[in-house]
Amino acid sequence: MKKYSNKILAIFLGLTLITCSEDYLDIPQKSVLESNSYYQNAGPDEAEALIAALYDQYYEGMEGVSSQIFLDVLSDDHYAGGNSFADAANQFQEASNLIINSTQGNLNTQFVNSYKIIYWANNIIEKIPESSDSRILRVKAEAKFFRALCMFENVRWWGTPPFVDHVLTPDEYYPGNGDHAEIIPWCLAQMQEAADALPALSGMGQQRAYGARVSKHTALAYKGKIALWYGTRYDDSAILAQAIQPLKTVITSDLYGLVEDMFIIDRPAADFCKEYIWERNAADNNGYDSHQAGINPVWTNWRPENMTLPDELYNLGWGWDPPTGDFGDFLKEHEGGINKPRFKSTLHTYEQVLEMSYENAAGPPGVIAGVSACEGYFRYRKLLFKADIFNIASWWKSSKANVHFMRYPEVLLMYAEAQFLVNGDSDGTGLQALNQVRQRAELEPLGSMTYQDIKDERRAELWQEGERYFDLVRWGDAAERLKDKGKTWYTFYGYQQDGQTWDIRTREGSGNGWDPKYELLPFPYTQLSANTNLVQNPGW
Repeated sequence: MKKYSNKILAIFLGLTLITCSEDYLDIPQKSVLESNSYYQNAGPDEAEALIAALYDQYYEGMEGVSSQIFLDVLSDDHYAGGNSFADAANQFQEASNLIINSTQGNLNTQFVNSYKIIYWANNIIEKIPESSDSRILRVKAEAKFFRALCMFENVRWWGTPPFVDHVLTPDEYYPGNGDHAEIIPWCLAQMQEAADALPALSGMGQQRAYGARVSKHTALAYKGKIALWYGTRYDDSAILAQAIQPLKTVITSDLYGLVEDMFIIDRPAADFCKEYIWERNAADNNGYDSHQAGINPVWTNWRPENMTLPDELYNLGWGWDPPTGDFGDFLKEHEGGINKPRFKSTLHTYEQVLEMSYENAAGPPGVIAGVSACEGYFRYRKLLFKADIFNIASWWKSSKANVHFMRYPEVLLMYAEAQFLVNGDSDGTGLQALNQVRQRAELEPLGSMTYQDIKDERRAELWQEGERYFDLVRWGDAAERLKDKGKTWYTFYGYQQDGQTWDIRTREGSGNGWDPKYELLPFPYTQLSANTNLVQNPGW
């Protein structure tokens, strides 16, 4: 992928058509180049340039830190954070308080970018002539993967998004709501077709040699994820049963494993490690310099206005997406203390923050002013470490650490859940998968598992990976877990006068807690205004 990154923009931007302002799908109408001719005459080099540009669009538009924070702060494990409770950036506070509306920016970003990717994927699939060339076959399989992934995510967000499985003709530019019962089987079939045509890694730990492209087992892992999510969310046992085999195939391939040191996750040392099912290459020379902001951990780094940053951290941060006290308490209890590797590589208590090095820091360690949306627990994962800084000549810095879209522990936990629900884990392999995750975290293996064991392990392992909100909704747990969300705001001031007890002060928040309408997010206002065939979700 890397060798195409410098030339794809010129080619692809020429094929990106001028958008009609009234076209809600943001589908192009007129081309700078004759796009049909370009696709129809595309050879392997042109096909790979086109798919490289599609990867770039996904990286820039669909998996940026803003969308990840938005999904995180809808859950019980994250606050919005930021400068204060009045910080209005990206409407994260509204999401954290469950008081968003259809004008929330991330809704439109997800909608527009997903349909752009689907459109370009459809062009690759339909317009590049059929060929026996292995490179073209791979490109078409990758396009199938992307359009299925985008349609799946849109179902997760909205339930009934427009179903676009081909290049639309002018009389189809304003489609109405789709039927998730039709979309999801199509997504599953597309993922299987992609898996059948995509190559696999050559061996365990060969991600670097393979490169930052989706593989056969990436597609199978997402097929399992789609089936598990839909089967539990809509109580569809037939779809749920389809989760087991693809996930089992990934596990028994012996191509993936768990890294021993959890502290390297989200650090450059984990780039192309055996744990990453799919990742974005964020190295200095990957050709995406202009898009590093989309994954920038400055967004989530601790704020130097509120606390002295230790020597190892870059002295700039906006403090978004911190952990809730409820999650900190849960993880402490689940791990059996604060010094187990999963706890400490995910969070730090205030005491652990003070134990870091401050020899060359701007001031004495500790809180300078009140830290909003904090109860004494601080994120540790996805901080911006000085040793990891991407080489950009600007105050704005990014991490060289690759961004993972799925890790192997998620595969193991999805398999354990599917086994438990479909056949009661009749052969015990689901428990074995669950225990792999636990033992890496230095927890005792379980002799049997309950559904709550599976839920707790997902919560502990997948914090800040954008899954918790969707998990709560599909499990039917959102109403209870989020009933008080946003009703109380917390500010952390360090220690009380005794020098030991955390000084946590509360005030009444602006949230009203859970509302059943949040089981589906609202379609963006701009899209509803442009397309009268699209019907808003209930309650919005």
